[in-house]
Amino acid sequence: MSVYATARIQQLMGCVINQAVLPLVENSEVVEKVTKWLEDEASREQYERELVFMVLSGRIGGDNAIRYAGNVPLDEWAGALKKVETMLASGELPALAYPDNDNYVIRDSGYASLFILNQYQHSPFVMLREGDVFLDCGACCGDSAIWALSKGAGKVYSFEPDPEAIGYLRRNIARYGQGRTDIVMMGLGAESGSMALSVKPGHIGSTRLIDAGEGVTVPVVALDDWLRENKVKPDFIKMDLEGSEVAALRGAQAAIVEYKPRLAICLYHRLSDMWVIPAMLKAMVPEYRFWCRKSHPVWEFVLYASI
Repeated sequence: MSVYATARIQQLMGCVINQAVLPLVENSEVVEKVTKWLEDEASREQYERELVFMVLSGRIGGDNAIRYAGNVPLDEWAGALKKVETMLASGELPALAYPDNDNYVIRDSGYASLFILNQYQHSPFVMLREGDVFLDCGACCGDSAIWALSKGAGKVYSFEPDPEAIGYLRRNIARYGQGRTDIVMMGLGAESGSMALSVKPGHIGSTRLIDAGEGVTVPVVALDDWLRENKVKPDFIKMDLEGSEVAALRGAQAAIVEYKPRLAICLYHRLSDMWVIPAMLKAMVPEYRFWCRKSHPVWEFVLYASI
């Protein structure tokens, strides 16, 4: 390759890198605050590695970014997948209905993240307690509701707007919900109303609310409105909303300020969520303490909060 071509490639790559890191540079002050808010060195290390991972994955893809900034040791992940296979075969894990052949694939990563690595709690600081009222925000097929019940939740409210997902959710809750799960067929937003839902048939875990566009129109509720109308006091709120977490938290501000529930909020859908969401929560409840952890090689980066 000529000297000119090599220099030109290096120049262009430098431009690409500068564009990729620009959001971090522009928000360096709040990123630094979030890092300091995290309670332990393990969380701070995970947070910084995830920032690198998200920037890289946006340029070279998640599977490639794992090589340079992976947060989950691959031998640990392989062990979790193997454990899933063994536990499903023995009946220790629920066989959940899902679009892929109406059952989870035997080595499905969702099982490993949720049931083996317990992605929605961080021992010993942010844990589900016996009798908790658990808000399952982004219920999908009901796997996280069933997980919460297995950890002692006394009541689960599963919020899910996707009509296809609701079909599987109903089947799984009927089989494993133990009569302690209510399905709320609504999305969550900053205000109550309706929104469009971007759907991918057969991919119920990747549907997301959008302001406008093709798709189905679904009802959306602000959690504060729903909790007040139904006289529910949450102990633990989990959110995995494919990028709608910020809006849903705005709609839950009054409840978060009043009840100060334990939280497990996904940060991995948008790079800006990595600092916007912790800053929002700290402004709502200054007493919140934060931890974070990743439980999948590519996805499932979660912020945990507790007073």
